[in-house]
Amino acid sequence: MYDSSLPAIVVGLLVGFAVIYFVFWRCMRKTESPSSKRGSRLSPWPANSTLSFRLKKLLGESAVNGTFGSMAMADLQRKPELSADSLDGKGREYVSAPNMKNSCLTYPDTKYVKDLSNPIYRAISRKNGEINRMSKEEMIDTLAKLNLNTRGIGEILRARLKTYYKNLLMSEAGLETPSTQRNFDYLCVIDFEATCEEPTPIDYIQEIIEYPIVLVNTKTMKIEDSFNSFIKPLLHPTLSKFCKELTSITQVEVDQADTFPLVLNGVHRWMKSKALGTEHSFIIVTDGPWDMNMYLNVQCKLSQVPYPAYARQWINLCKTFSNFYKTKRMCLRNMLGALEMGFDGRPHRGIDDAINIANIAIQLMQDGCELEVNDRLTQ
Repeated sequence: MYDSSLPAIVVGLLVGFAVIYFVFWRCMRKTESPSSKRGSRLSPWPANSTLSFRLKKLLGESAVNGTFGSMAMADLQRKPELSADSLDGKGREYVSAPNMKNSCLTYPDTKYVKDLSNPIYRAISRKNGEINRMSKEEMIDTLAKLNLNTRGIGEILRARLKTYYKNLLMSEAGLETPSTQRNFDYLCVIDFEATCEEPTPIDYIQEIIEYPIVLVNTKTMKIEDSFNSFIKPLLHPTLSKFCKELTSITQVEVDQADTFPLVLNGVHRWMKSKALGTEHSFIIVTDGPWDMNMYLNVQCKLSQVPYPAYARQWINLCKTFSNFYKTKRMCLRNMLGALEMGFDGRPHRGIDDAINIANIAIQLMQDGCELEVNDRLTQ
């Protein structure tokens, strides 16, 4: 008599053998020598390499097994005379970061909580509906009558109008309105420039060669001061033609500059002269995650100086811009274009990029955006 369950049993056995084979195959792959898997997702470091040990000591185990590790390893192989000590340069004179008292890291949590049962929010919703039905010409006309900025694409005009009426209605109801000034006294806008080549070698590590800071007063919503310094690179002391053309930074400027530890000393000295972190709270502002997460993070490890505590969190202006104006994520030039603002200076020059990022931050505050921390160091 034919057993109808036999095909199902056979299929089950075949599936079981397939699973066992797959697990065995994965285990065998993981036990292969890392040195034979260079370029794969597995660790690219030779198992017993002296350079690997030096780099792990310099950058840390997690960095060695990640993106930065593979780039730094190749540079140390090309320049074996560069050790943790020599990369430090004159960094033994390192000046500590500003005191974090009254800084963004210890600032009291003043985030207000909405009482959505308040009828004012229904009024705001109705007003938003009216604005959603407006054409661009109608929004421009309304903004002009209110003496507000009429420049920008439709999404920006709409967000500007909505925020204006929202704050007006909340103020009339005696409710607190969002304010960047309540969170921070100053914005420190930073946009690093770094060594680069075109095309970029797969194991190339970039070093910071320009350290600009633009200081924005959140009360006056104006640029109050700035700091800028070139930095002498050690892994790539000779700038590529591509780097010089892109950034307009010359070989003479970096040759005559201090190494990173000394420049960071100057940064902290300047910040302390502005009473940042003591009398005034502040926060770092960038146009993305890379300046802190990649450039500053790796440079501090290469130069063997402590990563500044104040730079562990910051305002990512690209995120803020898209979230507030309800647009897609944009680069610096496109954000300026959406606001119908021109670029002030030369693109890819650190201090000029920082000034333009600061101008965008100021426009966001003028449009009623509350700038808040939205990005943090990930490693």
